[in-house]
Amino acid sequence: MRISCWLVICFAFFVSYLPAAHSQQTSGRASNVGVVKGQVGAEQKAGVVLPAQSATVCVMFASGMASGSFTHRYDTDTAGGQYKYKLEKLDASANKQVKTLAKSGQSDQIAKIYLGSVDAALAAVSAWASKHPDRAWQVRTVTPDAEGFWSTDDLPPGSYEIVARGAVRGHDADWEASVDLDSGKTISLPLTRPRFFRP
Repeated sequence: MRISCWLVICFAFFVSYLPAAHSQQTSGRASNVGVVKGQVGAEQKAGVVLPAQSATVCVMFASGMASGSFTHRYDTDTAGGQYKYKLEKLDASANKQVKTLAKSGQSDQIAKIYLGSVDAALAAVSAWASKHPDRAWQVRTVTPDAEGFWSTDDLPPGSYEIVARGAVRGHDADWEASVDLDSGKTISLPLTRPRFFRP
């Protein structure tokens, strides 16, 4: 009888301890993650941002940290590394064509090729994440609001590749950035200067 009472008391203590332990673990984890947020669009002369339409922001983990420093080792084991690798391969294969177009001043065609490469690299990252479900967390897709503001949280510390695709006044565009996110930090990242435009 005493043994069963002792077991009930121990079990009750264990059950009452679980939520406290879980909340401590959750709050500890929350202090280690960060936030990346910003606005996507085109900055006008007066500093007013014209928001992008039908935009999607892709945030890709590229590399971690070691001994408190960013490693910047972008390899194909991460979503951001996959993106860089695929984009560089696509750009290299289109290099000759781009040089010919540059000589004849066909900037719209150059933009078309580059934007196509960006889309193909993003599609490759999506396929890679599907094949590696344990690393699917490395790719976040965010839809900005009507004013172009976006945010994603619970990001582990590390380096990230950020690519936005959308349109500004009917022109196809992309925005690109790289950030180093430290533990528990928030980075505000205005994506207001499109890298490529095309009608």
